[in-house]
Amino acid sequence: MNWKFWKSSGHKSKTREWIDALVFAVIAATIIRTFLIEAFTIPTPSMEKSLLVGDFLFVSKVNYGARTPMTPLSFPFAHQDLPIIGGKSYSEAIKLPYYRLPGFSKIKNDDIVVFNYPMEDDRPVDKQTHYIKRCIGIPGDTISVINGAVKLNSKQIALPEKGQFIYDVSTNGTGFNQRNLEKLNITEGGPGMAEGDYRLFMTGEAAQKLPNCRM
Repeated sequence: MNWKFWKSSGHKSKTREWIDALVFAVIAATIIRTFLIEAFTIPTPSMEKSLLVGDFLFVSKVNYGARTPMTPLSFPFAHQDLPIIGGKSYSEAIKLPYYRLPGFSKIKNDDIVVFNYPMEDDRPVDKQTHYIKRCIGIPGDTISVINGAVKLNSKQIALPEKGQFIYDVSTNGTGFNQRNLEKLNITEGGPGMAEGDYRLFMTGEAAQKLPNCRM
């Protein structure tokens, strides 16, 4: 009996071998990316002094349980838009219900988590923008913010080293020198409500070096 009946009897060309290897690599990478681990980039500066905009993070999906795809008709490795040519990288012709596989642990206070920004109602849940934040409260907790101080279950949370806040800064209308702001590690912000006013995202240490600065 020929036990090799399942093998192809013909010799594969180099082109066919490359195509087979590429298809296998795409399938394997997609499975790993969907169910095991995925790379993300930091999209916003809200954790600037801990994580920088553009930094790459490898995030485990097995800890909290991987979410199964909801829009399976998608271009591989593209989240929202097609590379180079633009346009949607997915089709909503087939939409699956939300389901998450069991995980090894639950989200705890102070965990850094990746989630889909829920306000983007014009996109499917799994195609909404990725946000990376620190979780300070879980179901059952009570959170309050008073004068910039965050309280969890009536107890004030210790501020992280070099924690940042939004400050209102008043000027005489001349504006700011960008280099001077960069020296203070102030990279995010913009005009305020009134002429000559600005809203800047910075640490308390930087705020002390700017005049007419209030939280």
